Amino acid sequence: MNSHPRILDFDFGQADLSSCDREPIHIPGAIQPHGVLLVIDRQSLAIRQFAGATRLLLGVAPERVVQCMLSGLFDAPTLQGLVQQLRAPGAAPAALYRLKAREGSLSLNALIHTQGELGLIELESAGSMAAGVDMFTQVKSMLLGLPTAASMEDCCQLTATQIRAATGFDRVMVYQFLHDGSGKVIAEDKAAPLQPFLGLHYPATDIPQQARAMYLRNWLRLIPDVNYTPAPLQAAVLETSAEPLDMSQCMLRSVSPIHLEYLRNMGVGATLTLSIVIDNQLWGLIACHHGTPHPLTAEVRAGCELVAQIFSMQLQARIEIDARHRRIVPTQIQEMLTRSMLSQGDVASVLTDGDSPLLKLVPASGAAVFLDGKFSLAGQTPPVAFLAELVDWLHAQHQPLLETYTLGAAFAPAVAFSDIASGLLAVSLSSTRPDYVLWFRPEVVRIVTWAGDPGKPGETGPSGDQLTPRKSFAAWEASVCQQSDPWNTVDLALAHAFRLWLLETGLKRMELARLEREVAFSQQSLVMAELDHRVKNTLANIQALVQHTKAGASSLDDFALALQRRISAMAHAHRLLAASRWQGATVRSLLEEELAPFQATGNVNILIRGEDVLLSPAAALSFTLIAHELASNAAKYGALSVPTGHVAIDWRRLDDGTLELTWQERDGPPVAPPTRRGFGSVIIERSLRHELQGRSTLRFDTGGVCCTLTIPPAHLVAWNKGKGLVHDD
Repeated sequence: MNSHPRILDFDFGQADLSSCDREPIHIPGAIQPHGVLLVIDRQSLAIRQFAGATRLLLGVAPERVVQCMLSGLFDAPTLQGLVQQLRAPGAAPAALYRLKAREGSLSLNALIHTQGELGLIELESAGSMAAGVDMFTQVKSMLLGLPTAASMEDCCQLTATQIRAATGFDRVMVYQFLHDGSGKVIAEDKAAPLQPFLGLHYPATDIPQQARAMYLRNWLRLIPDVNYTPAPLQAAVLETSAEPLDMSQCMLRSVSPIHLEYLRNMGVGATLTLSIVIDNQLWGLIACHHGTPHPLTAEVRAGCELVAQIFSMQLQARIEIDARHRRIVPTQIQEMLTRSMLSQGDVASVLTDGDSPLLKLVPASGAAVFLDGKFSLAGQTPPVAFLAELVDWLHAQHQPLLETYTLGAAFAPAVAFSDIASGLLAVSLSSTRPDYVLWFRPEVVRIVTWAGDPGKPGETGPSGDQLTPRKSFAAWEASVCQQSDPWNTVDLALAHAFRLWLLETGLKRMELARLEREVAFSQQSLVMAELDHRVKNTLANIQALVQHTKAGASSLDDFALALQRRISAMAHAHRLLAASRWQGATVRSLLEEELAPFQATGNVNILIRGEDVLLSPAAALSFTLIAHELASNAAKYGALSVPTGHVAIDWRRLDDGTLELTWQERDGPPVAPPTRRGFGSVIIERSLRHELQGRSTLRFDTGGVCCTLTIPPAHLVAWNKGKGLVHDD
């Protein structure tokens, strides 16, 4: 029987376009019918809810499913690892398994999640890879091509082309969200007969807010057939008081009927959507469309998801490099202003005279400074009478920084001057007086090509006034007026930093300010050079990890998991270094961070001892990778793979100042030397010998693995001598 308890004011699928931002798409109560969802008790393994093609995939009729335990559905040998994952403490990460049903004939892929006391198992036919398609080769080709792209646009186009080649979709687009919430297709690869979508804009309402939140949580979303009939969840016992099942993490989750109708109106038969996430924000989507149903194997999906993650990292690195280059100019301008203020003393004149530094600081067509009741102007600005009204209005807003690209919509008198002042960026210089620095941008009248009329988002449906998705997506041109180019995040950051600089300077301590800015300029140049080196080094490390991890992986899942864990280890080290402002990280903190998952599982047989030592950033990153490889090997084959195992980690300072650290395992499974040299050994040797000029000795004693490491004094920043960390001279 169906169980659909309701806790919201309207049901899934019942929203129209006027309220679809509130449609509860995370609790649809149904799945796409090509798979099976089992909702089980994590401890008893009893089935509490299920949905989907149980007869096809499991060989069990729906009415029998609720009478079965999990062990009654699958062969025991293939079920063991899945059960361990389900019963792991806390919210275990999603994991993919290969299963064989007792009564079914198909090999199955099982994706599991945990949700409180529940385990969610999603089952699909494992299928087979298409002839000639090697996902390892395809993923490698995609990843190696990204760093070579000349521009962000080329990077997006290459990704669209490669994903279409890997998946076989008719059309693959890279879709970027714009400043106003709308979106634009900035790259496209398509089959020849299809009409191009490149350059088309889509209104913000096409992707509601709760859908964007879901894309931020899940990297991948597949609808292999938009014309499917949902398979409802069925419960073993009707629980009218229970909340609906949250299916946010489910790959099989049924899709909003409004979205399905939208896709059908576009002539789409199947879709794959990959998220592009930058700085934990949804930057855009990789949208794949096909005219007919188009299923994908789990291997292809995993490869595409990995590419989306690396693609997001590549875009973020490019954006950060561009932003750093822009931040060089403000420091130079501030140095020039300090020298000019020393000689002239009139701040407003210095900021606006000649080739105004304000217009170099933030791209704008005009600027104004209002200090002590007087205006000083640069470039194209509205008349002073209007500026006086504007300053009064700004002072009433009580905001240190205000920005808009549609000033006339917020301040009606500005409409008359939209040709030179449609955009405004204003910073306040006093909390009590109306002192401001203002930047203006002119109106940019442009023609935007929309995919359909954005002013007509839907049509009246058969049920009366309820709106349904529009049926026309033909190119529709609209003229945009009384808007300027928007202020981007770098513009705002520079304006904010400039405001702080003016306030800190105080206009009276000019000599001290000049000296401080010279030091700051020198430090910032060093930081930028170091940061540029770190970005390049990080990208090089990731590329090396991809290459070597692939060589040691037995499957795409092993490759993705190993790469994810190694990158995660690097991220932990980066976080610790950032917390210290890149002064360094201690050996103890790095070890505790890496070994924390094993402590969390109740393993208390880990001993860490030694006078703490602060490693340099370079040594900390290398040491983290070494610790990760030792811990991973111990968890798979060594002392951390059994409850009785012990790991002791000791370090000391030798007479010449060298750090010597010993990793000793005992009471684990019997140890024998490996028959081939693994990537872990390569990482240890490369990190120590080539990057730190250190040494390593790895022994496979009968009692357990023993690894001894030495790190030269040049990479040791400070030692703990009983009264806190003491820096070496």
